[in-house]
Amino acid sequence: MKKFHLLVLLAVIAVFTAACDETDTGGGGDVVADRILAVSEFEGDEEEIKVGGVAGAVPPGSEVVVTNQDTGEIQTTTGLQDGSFDPPFEGSTDDTFLVEVFVEEELIDTTDLSVITLESLVNPNQAVLGSVPASLKILDDRAYVINGFSNNIQVFDINQIPPVEIGTIVLPVDSNPMNMDFINDTQALVANNIGQTAAIVNLDTFECETLYTRQLNVPFEPCNEMINLGTGRFEDPSGVVVVGNTGYITNNNLQGFADPIGLGFITVIDLENNSSFTIQASDVNTGAMLLVGEELFVLNGGNTTLTFECDPIFEPSIDVININTNTIVNNIPIPLSDINPEVCLPGSMTATPDNEFAYLGLGVVGALLKVDLANKQVIRGTDNPIIITDLSTLNFTASIAIDDNGIGFTSLFNTDQIAVFNTENDEVNPFPAITPFPAGIAAFDPNADLPEGVQFLALRQGVSGVDFTGPNLFYATGISSQLGSVNANIILP
Repeated sequence: MKKFHLLVLLAVIAVFTAACDETDTGGGGDVVADRILAVSEFEGDEEEIKVGGVAGAVPPGSEVVVTNQDTGEIQTTTGLQDGSFDPPFEGSTDDTFLVEVFVEEELIDTTDLSVITLESLVNPNQAVLGSVPASLKILDDRAYVINGFSNNIQVFDINQIPPVEIGTIVLPVDSNPMNMDFINDTQALVANNIGQTAAIVNLDTFECETLYTRQLNVPFEPCNEMINLGTGRFEDPSGVVVVGNTGYITNNNLQGFADPIGLGFITVIDLENNSSFTIQASDVNTGAMLLVGEELFVLNGGNTTLTFECDPIFEPSIDVININTNTIVNNIPIPLSDINPEVCLPGSMTATPDNEFAYLGLGVVGALLKVDLANKQVIRGTDNPIIITDLSTLNFTASIAIDDNGIGFTSLFNTDQIAVFNTENDEVNPFPAITPFPAGIAAFDPNADLPEGVQFLALRQGVSGVDFTGPNLFYATGISSQLGSVNANIILP
C-alpha cells in the first residue's frame, strides 16, 4: 500500500496580506472616513505605519495632510485618481494621527486615527486539531477539519469565539482522509488517500454511513456499510467535487516518494445507485478540481525532482471535463519555465466570484499562477507568476480563498503568513494589507527551528459585519495542528 502523502512531504521540506478591491473611483467630493486607516504589521515603538485610504476615500486630486499627533511629523500627499492615498511613517503603534483633506485649499474633512496592527487581527491557537490536518471546509456556521493521520473530521461551531468542537466523525483506521465536499446540508463525500476508499459521512449524527472500496473484505468499522466498487477505482484518492448525486474523486496515482506510476484519473460515483467508472486524465498527479457551470476543471500537478526543481518529464496541466458527457473536452497546458525552475507543482485551485479566472497555489515557492477559465489559457504562468515571496527560497502557497468582493488570500506554509491579493489587478499587499498577516511562529521569528505550517484556509462568506461580527477567515496549521482565525473584515471594506 502506498504511503505517499503530499502534505507530509511538503511539511518535511519545509503571509496573510490584505488587499482592498474597491470599484468606487472616488469621483465625488466627499470623504469616506471608514475607508481611511492607520495600519502596522506588529505592535511596537519603531514600526512602519501607513496612514492611508483605499479607493474612494478622498476626492481625486485633493490635498491630504497627515500629522502624527505624538511626534509632530507631517506628510502631505495628493488623492490619486481612484481616491486612494497611503503615506508611510515610522513610529509607535500607540501614536495617533490626524488626516486633513483640502479641496481648492478649503478644509473639507478631518479624521482622527489610532493604529490597527495586523498582528492584533490574528487569533492563533483557537483549538487543538488532530494529527496532520489535511483540509478545512466551512458550511454555514460550522467548520470541518479533516485530520489525515487521526482518521477523523473535527466539527466546530464557529458562531462561538473561540470555536467550540461539537463533534467528531471517525473513519476507519489507516484511512488518511484528504478532502471532502458537501453532498447536501447533512452529508459529505470524503476521499481517503491511504485507505484507497471514499466515504459518505453524516454531518448531523457524526457517523460514517457508507465506505466505498476497491476490494472485498476491507475493514469498514465504524462505517455502517461497505460497497465494493471494484479493482482500479481508487489509487491515492485526493480531491472531491459533488455535482448533484454524482461524486467526482481525483486519484494522484503515485508511489514511493511522490513518483507518478502512470496518468492520474477521476473516479465517478453515482451516489444513488452506487455504480461507478473512471476517466483517465491527460497527465500525472491529478488532484484539485473546480466546478464552473457544466465544466469540471481538473488539475494535474506534475512532479518535482529530489532537489525540488520542476521535473521536465511531467509538466502540469488542467483537464476540462464536460459533466454531461463525462469526457475531457479540453486540456490547458502549463509549460515549465527555464528562468524559474522552481515554479511548479500546483496543488490548489480557486475561482474568482464571477468564475472568470482561477488561481493556482504552488508547492515549492511562494507564488501563484492565474488561469483564464473562459478562454482556457494560462495568463500568469511559470515565466510570469504572481510573486508572493522571494522565488529563491522555499515556500508553499498551499491554500487559496477568495471572498465575495474578489479579495484573495493565500497561506504561506514556510513563513507562517497569510497573504492577500487583489483579483482585479493581481496586486499583492495593497493598502491596508501592507504586509502579510502574521499567523504563526515563523512570522515572528524567521529563525525558528520549524514553522507551524500555516496551510489551509476557509472563508465564512456573507456574514461578517451583517449578523455575525467575529472572524471571517479561518486557517489550520499542518505542523503545530492548531485552528486559527483572522478578523480580516475589520480592515477590508
